[in-house]
Amino acid sequence: MSTIRTSRVFTAALAFVALAAVSVSVSWSIASATDRHHASARVPECIQGQLQVAIEQGGGLAGTVPATFGYTFLVVNTGPKSCAVRGYPYEIIFSRSNGTAVKVAISHRPTELYRQPKPTTVIVRPDGVASFGISYRYGIVAQGKEASSCAAELIDVRLPALYSHLFSYEFPVRFDGCAARRQVEVTPLETRSGPVS
Repeated sequence: MSTIRTSRVFTAALAFVALAAVSVSVSWSIASATDRHHASARVPECIQGQLQVAIEQGGGLAGTVPATFGYTFLVVNTGPKSCAVRGYPYEIIFSRSNGTAVKVAISHRPTELYRQPKPTTVIVRPDGVASFGISYRYGIVAQGKEASSCAAELIDVRLPALYSHLFSYEFPVRFDGCAARRQVEVTPLETRSGPVS
């Protein structure tokens, strides 16, 4: 009789220890996951000054009608810590060499060059790379006086980052606003070295 009672007490104690171990394990897992979540939530927004931008040579699908062209922009974090960016470039301006802007409308539709993913928060590690793309379709190329008012030699971009209103990144381009029907498609920043095509 006492052997049965001792066995029951031992079994109950063993069950209690197992339950306590499972409880500690579950608590540790939840705390660990929460810490990882808070760690990613603590990544500060990128400051425009800690990011460098490079433009890749423009390319496109000249054989299509209308022909689609575009540029890929690479964004590198030159700072010592990771930072976060989200969304589309803050501003994009095409201009002539005399500083006169070439008017274009910006939209976010997919093209033959780039898909149009949903904007997400992009964590850019030190020396890490993100990217976005600008594309446009050429229809009829303008001639004469109208052509000169449509041709842009420069593009300025501002990133979705802190203090982006203070300065922009400027690059030489060859862009005909009239041939593009003054319409340009822009992708959001992505966690890769080139926008999704």
